[in-house]
Amino acid sequence: MLRGSKHSQSTSSVVSLKSPSSANSSVHPIIRMEIETAPLSEGHIDIMKIDRSESMAYAAHSPAASLWSKLVHYARFNTKSFAAGIGSILLILAFIADEMGGSSSHMIPGVGTIRGAGPYARDHWGGAVHAGYFDPRDAVIDERTFHFAAVTDLDKLSIVRDSKKPLFRSTLLPGILTRNDATNRYSIKFAAPRTLVSQHNEAGRGMELSELTVYKNRLLSFDDRTGTVFEILSSADGKNSYVVPRFVITEGDGDTDKGMKWEWATIKNNELILGSMGKEFTNSAGEIENTNNLWVAVLNERGELRRDDWQGKFSFVRELVGAGPPGYIIMEAILWSDHLKKWVFLPRRISSTKYDEVEDERKGSNRVILVNDEFTEGEVVEIKMKSKDMDPLHGFSSFAFVPGTRDHHAMAVRSVEEDCTGADELCKQRSYIMVFDILTGEVLMDEVKIDLAEKFEGIEFVKIHTPPPAWK
Repeated sequence: MLRGSKHSQSTSSVVSLKSPSSANSSVHPIIRMEIETAPLSEGHIDIMKIDRSESMAYAAHSPAASLWSKLVHYARFNTKSFAAGIGSILLILAFIADEMGGSSSHMIPGVGTIRGAGPYARDHWGGAVHAGYFDPRDAVIDERTFHFAAVTDLDKLSIVRDSKKPLFRSTLLPGILTRNDATNRYSIKFAAPRTLVSQHNEAGRGMELSELTVYKNRLLSFDDRTGTVFEILSSADGKNSYVVPRFVITEGDGDTDKGMKWEWATIKNNELILGSMGKEFTNSAGEIENTNNLWVAVLNERGELRRDDWQGKFSFVRELVGAGPPGYIIMEAILWSDHLKKWVFLPRRISSTKYDEVEDERKGSNRVILVNDEFTEGEVVEIKMKSKDMDPLHGFSSFAFVPGTRDHHAMAVRSVEEDCTGADELCKQRSYIMVFDILTGEVLMDEVKIDLAEKFEGIEFVKIHTPPPAWK
């Protein structure tokens, strides 16, 4: 019996089945139904009087059941098509999840977003065995104190002359940048330098590292002679560093066997963009031989590479500073700003006259160029440097946005090559670091000389003392 609401006076029709009498048993048995009516006991429901909807008996009259029935029917008689449809849906969902998985920035309490990190990193990018472990957030000691590192491009001086086999070196210099909240000015402290070495070379030159960038938690540097993208790794205790090559990229559109002359790198739309000096390659007479250095390469998180011709973009920037042909600019410091939604250019050298390799050493610049993403609008900001720092030998070779400043403050390297067009022993190199506001040109830390007679060309906020995880 079905339990339900109480109906003390109701009745129920009880169906009883009675067998035929024995007298009729020889005939085909007929089961006779007699309906007897008896009072219902209290607390029972009259089954015969339940208002039953037709959907209980006929699924076709139920929209939900009908849809399910049709789906099951379709799946049974169209197995291959059904499986293909499900597979396509799963593939699309996986692709969407994969594309959304990466991010080029992270939020840090008290500091804001910092570029270069993501919720995950490709474990085997560039053939690596493990994921990267230089999380940009580790560079932030507190909201006013930051770890950084700089790297050298020593040109021909990178060769280790007392090595029995070809060997080349670069210096990795760590330090700490601190902001004084009361004055909004910065101070700097350097730590003990490290030496990076590699045998990889092109025509007897190598390890001429021209930029330092964290991408997907990997600390990367770029050889402007061989076109090699190196990953910098730590020893087990984090006290030493070494390099391994991840990519070798040729110049221009790629159909050459010459390594690209890397000078700058940045992250935009979760991709790593690598570029050269933004000037045509000219011979000693100043005549143009090719435009390979006007191309950029773009690496994504899967290690896929494509090329873009930036000739029109560099021409636009040159016109903004009066360096159209026969003039030129030499670019070694370019970043995309996610906060400003602008490209930020710090030219190392600007000239309104034809290239001359001797005069070029004294074409240093103190200007910032801000350009929108479409390269249709731009503005030039003059950095308000003291007259003693306005040495034309000094030029920008790299910079990084100070965390927590919404890309307003830049920590920049200014390098010098003096008498370096002749004999190697006459070449004098030195480098300086300064901080300034890229929107106003206000200097927030005057040039500080690095106490090494070397040319630094890459800088990044990173904690290089980070040891690798205990891999399983």
